[in-house]
Amino acid sequence: MKRLIVLLLCVFVLSACGAKKPASYELCGYGDMMVVNNKQYVKVSVEKKLTLNEKVGSIKEKIETKYHPVNDFTANTLAEGTPIYSVKDHKNYLIAQTKDNRYLLYEEMN
Repeated sequence: MKRLIVLLLCVFVLSACGAKKPASYELCGYGDMMVVNNKQYVKVSVEKKLTLNEKVGSIKEKIETKYHPVNDFTANTLAEGTPIYSVKDHKNYLIAQTKDNRYLLYEEMN
């Protein structure tokens, strides 16, 4: 009986080491994130005076907050349809405009 238990544990451990298809989303440790034009952005909590440039697009898919977005125009906290704008003279920033007209600053992750 002890050998059977040990054998089952070994089979379980070995099966966990096999090649698996990666999940479409990974658990997120960064907080509020989005992917726009295949670049990852994280929300910045610092207030800055910036000028909106042109509309880049809108969020197409909102995923659960505990996950890391990977698809283009996907966010883990922003609602679908949230407009995203570029920032004048700052290529590494984007601004999201929420339904209640708040402006959230996001910075490109390196």
